[in-house]
Amino acid sequence: MTGYLCKLLIIIITFVFISISIKAEIIIIKCRETTGTGGIDIFKIKNPEFFWYYNNKWYELAESTEGAAKDWEVIFSKNKIKLYNLKMKWFREIDLNTMTAYMKFPTGETYLYKCANYKSN
Repeated sequence: MTGYLCKLLIIIITFVFISISIKAEIIIIKCRETTGTGGIDIFKIKNPEFFWYYNNKWYELAESTEGAAKDWEVIFSKNKIKLYNLKMKWFREIDLNTMTAYMKFPTGETYLYKCANYKSN
């Protein structure tokens, strides 16, 4: 019976680690602005972490309290991510189901984005 319990325990532990690693998958998306500038934003997402690729550098916006992150509030809600820049008053929402996003400025101007999965080099 002891051998059986050990095997069962190993199977349960293995299942838990596999489940955790699947949930912790890093998603990289590339969003192209479709309403004017054609600008591109790249994001690396792994709840609760959120990175933005800007000027050839990754910026962590969610978990850090230093650098650019201190100006950002990032909220994960199911398959939507809401970002708010406290300093500039920018609001962005990314919908991972529809792979769309929008960014709203304090002037009321809104940019729309179409996103796709992205593989970086």
